[in-house]
Amino acid sequence: MLHFKVPLWMALLRFCGLAYSCGSAEYEINGECCLMCTPGTHVNKHCTEYTNTSCIPCAQKTFMDRPSSLPECLPCSVCDPAMGLKTERECTPTSNTACGPLDHHYCTKTDNKGCSFAQKHTICRPGQFILHKGTTLTNTECGYCPDKTFSNKSFSAYCKPHTHCQSLGLQEITAGTNTSDSECGPINIPVSIIVPVLLVSVVILTIIFILKRKKKNRATDQAERKRMNRTDQLEVEAPHSPQIAL
Repeated sequence: MLHFKVPLWMALLRFCGLAYSCGSAEYEINGECCLMCTPGTHVNKHCTEYTNTSCIPCAQKTFMDRPSSLPECLPCSVCDPAMGLKTERECTPTSNTACGPLDHHYCTKTDNKGCSFAQKHTICRPGQFILHKGTTLTNTECGYCPDKTFSNKSFSAYCKPHTHCQSLGLQEITAGTNTSDSECGPINIPVSIIVPVLLVSVVILTIIFILKRKKKNRATDQAERKRMNRTDQLEVEAPHSPQIAL
């Protein structure tokens, strides 16, 4: 139990019956100027003409952060998760609980105990990207993906460019959006082009076949004529056999 002695000059003034006001560290009660209790304590008994103020320490989960004349310490604040809060510093006999925002939250209201209300950071959705990341005091800022880019997940830090199908030798089946990539596939040649190309190819192959056949026949004819010429020449050059007289 703590006691504060009344200064001698105060006692003399009281004894002489002279009027005076209580000091800054005192409080008046029952015509007496009692000394306040120090931080971390509260009044157990007020002073009297013959006794000093009796002070005792704050009970558990209570605090007093300044000199006071209160008969009880103040209750420690509770950081309510439903308000988006968490405890950053535990309560002590001389200080209140300090609250801060939960993870992925930012403080929107403050009071003497710190943050009193917090909200969740904005979630950047598909089609957006994180322009500025949220802090304990500021919300997340989102930006929209520019043209020819996309993001298909939440919390994307940046947007990805659409796939350029032509550069891959493919054709674009589905155009990309700000939430999806381009869809590519093999190049399909229209029937209106395929049929004429096939016809032309058949004609060309037929002509080539005919020309080759003619060339082959011509070579065969030439070879046959040469063979016949050689045969005729041999017959001319061969000596006649002598005739035997009968």
